[in-house]
Amino acid sequence: MESLINFAEEQQPSPVMTNSWSKQEAGRSEMPKCAGGFVLVHAGAGYHSESKAKEYKHVCKRACQRAVDQLRAGALAVEAVTAALVELEDSPFTNAGMGSNLNLSGEIECDASIMDGKSLHFGAVGAISGIKNPVLVANCLLTEAQKGKLSAGRIPPCFLVGRGAHDWAISHGIPPCPSEKMATKFSLSAYKRNKRKMEMAEKMDAGQNQEKKRRQSSENENGSGCLDTVGAVVVDSEGNVAAAVSSGGLAMKHPGRVGQAAHYGCGSWAENACNMNSYSAAVSTSG
Repeated sequence: MESLINFAEEQQPSPVMTNSWSKQEAGRSEMPKCAGGFVLVHAGAGYHSESKAKEYKHVCKRACQRAVDQLRAGALAVEAVTAALVELEDSPFTNAGMGSNLNLSGEIECDASIMDGKSLHFGAVGAISGIKNPVLVANCLLTEAQKGKLSAGRIPPCFLVGRGAHDWAISHGIPPCPSEKMATKFSLSAYKRNKRKMEMAEKMDAGQNQEKKRRQSSENENGSGCLDTVGAVVVDSEGNVAAAVSSGGLAMKHPGRVGQAAHYGCGSWAENACNMNSYSAAVSTSG
């Protein structure tokens, strides 16, 4: 389920959207300015219930609009993509932030990452609990890293996990949110359903083939209505690109598991065009 907006189309009949570079004086290449910008969001791979199709479309549209509003106000791509992800995380229908999948212990642990194509800086969190919008922490890590070294020449973190990520977020002004408040009736229902299936699988006859048991367990999980990583890519008016993803991870995952959404070069990637590469690239993956 995805949605995109090229708001340059709303401003003029022939939008200038190009990835090519223009040759300037002394053979120097510079990024051509876009007429407006470009936003694309997705609500994640997986099973999307037909009964909730309208909600998925609405949240994608709202996420696009949040990013567009940021771009119109003069924000850079990385700020706009963060705004889009916050909207996706706030929806109870996506597997990110509010309403994320619950782990084996019945708790919510989220992963998120963001990358700025202009600076190539990256920020990510893994298995973080008690934070409503993990992408805000990832973006804060990215922003802090851009400020340079810490006291005594220490290198600032760009990827934090678990309790350390939570405490760092609190110390940087991001408000906590109890894990139980992040669970929704949909995620709780899915957890109870999956827990029953696991208990049934564990009660299977001991003489059955182990490979068959694993295969049936996998089939049950795939049919449970689980959704995957949400994300967005943005191009701003200056031609800068940014990408971000956020995920509640696999349903019934082991506590402390960090998924691909948080890993560098796996969940998201953004890179402006440069002398070595004529094209900008922004990628947000799911599934």
